[in-house]
Amino acid sequence: MGTEILQKIEEPIKTALREFLDWYGQRYAMPIDIQLDAHKATIHIYHDITEEIEECTISCVQQTKRILNKEVDEEKINESCRGSCFVEVVATVDAMFDDIREELIKRLNKHGIRYWREEGWEDVYRYLVIHIQ
Repeated sequence: MGTEILQKIEEPIKTALREFLDWYGQRYAMPIDIQLDAHKATIHIYHDITEEIEECTISCVQQTKRILNKEVDEEKINESCRGSCFVEVVATVDAMFDDIREELIKRLNKHGIRYWREEGWEDVYRYLVIHIQ
């Protein structure tokens, strides 16, 4: 996110977002989109888990084949691995978003900024949207 957006935001929102972005930039690489209009700022954080599920599934299938050390039905193993990988990746991403939400809200509260939020899953996308008046 460029500094040009922060320049258009009034204090204390600017300070809260700068503090949050400093913290966030040291921990996460997920995209953040900040949109401004005449009456509010909206922060969008989102993450697509497709790639993580694929990598986990491939690793799981390979590990299962090594452990069994015999001819196996890869399709059945793949299906089982995909299910367990989905659960594992969702849990990890939910924990990351809990951390992000907690830190962002802590910064907003510290500066007395009013907000409301939307969050959840849409298919393989985890999202957090913070609306600031």
